[in-house]
Amino acid sequence: MAKKITELKNKYGIDKGSSLTIEKLENFKPLIEKYMSYFTAYPDLYLDLITPAESYFVLYFYQRIFLRAALRFRYQYVTAPRAFSKSFLGILALYLRCIFLPGSKVFICAPVKEQSIKIAREKILEIWDLFPSLRQELLAKNFSSDEIRLTFKNGSIFDVVSALNSQRGGRRHAGIIDEVRDHEQDMLNSVVLPLMNVSRRTSNGEININEIQQSQLFITSAGTKGSYAYEKQVELFQKSILNPKSAFVWGCDYRIPVLHGVISKEYMEDMKTSGTFKEEDFAREYLSIWTGGSSDSWFNYDKLGKYRKIINPETKAIKVKENPDAFYVLSVDVARMGAAQSVICVFKVLPREMYYLKKLVNIKVLTEMHFGDQALDIKRMIQKFNPKSIIIDGNGLGAGLLDFMIIPTLDPHTKEILPAIGSSNDEDLLKMQPRDCKKLIYVIKANQSLNSEIHATCFSELNTGKVRFLIREREAKDKLLMSKVGKKMKVEDRIIRLMPYEMTTRLHEEMANLRIKSGGSVQNIVLEQINTKMPKDKFSAFEYGLWHIKKMEDEEMRKRSRRRKSKLVDFLMMN
Repeated sequence: MAKKITELKNKYGIDKGSSLTIEKLENFKPLIEKYMSYFTAYPDLYLDLITPAESYFVLYFYQRIFLRAALRFRYQYVTAPRAFSKSFLGILALYLRCIFLPGSKVFICAPVKEQSIKIAREKILEIWDLFPSLRQELLAKNFSSDEIRLTFKNGSIFDVVSALNSQRGGRRHAGIIDEVRDHEQDMLNSVVLPLMNVSRRTSNGEININEIQQSQLFITSAGTKGSYAYEKQVELFQKSILNPKSAFVWGCDYRIPVLHGVISKEYMEDMKTSGTFKEEDFAREYLSIWTGGSSDSWFNYDKLGKYRKIINPETKAIKVKENPDAFYVLSVDVARMGAAQSVICVFKVLPREMYYLKKLVNIKVLTEMHFGDQALDIKRMIQKFNPKSIIIDGNGLGAGLLDFMIIPTLDPHTKEILPAIGSSNDEDLLKMQPRDCKKLIYVIKANQSLNSEIHATCFSELNTGKVRFLIREREAKDKLLMSKVGKKMKVEDRIIRLMPYEMTTRLHEEMANLRIKSGGSVQNIVLEQINTKMPKDKFSAFEYGLWHIKKMEDEEMRKRSRRRKSKLVDFLMMN
């Protein structure tokens, strides 16, 4: 017995002469268990208890949320700006886990191992400086140029791992994935996350069924929507809804650090007004907004943003005094009921001397609607805009919609019979549709060659600056709320009013999620989705319309060229 007591004193640094017996430990066991369970759920209160009396350190409210979530949930995903102390809080949380749960093996993994080592060393030293007693929990430490390893007296281990194949086969119980946005998906999924396949066992070799196992802490600044990091965030957000006890997904922008004086308000104002700091970079780094751009994207997301000039969406035809020749074009990407959304893009075309300026003035999404209902909505829009042409993909699903477009439709609200709308170019429809119907529909039957031409036209039109879009929804919301009408508007009406702006942003995100498929060529452009879970229906409707308008433009320019040539002949003196 005396030998056992001596071993305990030596291992845990108990002062010589202290009264300690096995019986006394057994008597205090219920109290120890109670406090260990309590501090595991409320680690911030444990830190309050051990903070030196002379220290001015105080945990902020959001830091308490972070620490509690890290020890209560299997998954925590935090998107936060610079100066949030993401890495410090993450390392502190796992350090406490090592103390409260003996035999825990935890790690931190940054995109580059040297980065992990630098971050871990810096934050651990900061933790020891703020809470000196935490250093007493260690049995050994190794701070070398290529390794960080802390061994605790209770058998727990904290170390740094790298996203390399050499880590395969390792075993850990919890980990921090630092700056998720900069990690490679394949290495995380095949090497790092599988490290946590095993559960921690207690000293008697059993698994505590009440313990949070395989705890994964994802921390990052915002990145691009086409990335693995964003996809993982969405996955865990869905998990937090379906099983609220398993995942906690949250974040904030720069206002939280500013509120607590971590970042100065003046500094942030300078950043926002700086001409050298891109708006999209500011949105990601300080507003925690995931944007649409990707390094693999065929379309430049930032450049698309420069063409967002239109202030007001249009819900019906509006005449342009300075350009009486302006006209509208509708383009439709079709989906069956219960599948992806059908999308209608509304273009306002302003003929100029040498080209057409195309304005995307509205985007309407039809969700889970029968072809008959879709046809009804399209015919209602025809009444409102009186378009010069309607482009519909006639392959596959589009054929079902076309069947309803070429027959009269009863509007159940107005009891009005909306007439049949026919095609001007499809041979099958020309045989089936009424002879006296308006022939507004231009049917596209896309194939590989035509798709390549459509992609190329879309890319060219955007790069030459001949397309304009609605302004960003944040800007539109600010303008709306500053107006008298906007202030009085009901919430539901405000959502409907702002929807076209949001749909425009979604369109740009879809475009930024597209890249040229490997093996394609200039003559045969094939696009594929970077993130396969993100749809591309808005882009399809958009590029169909843009391609058709360009054909109309080219034909008009040829006519003008012929007229100019014929007029020139009148000036020549010829017999």
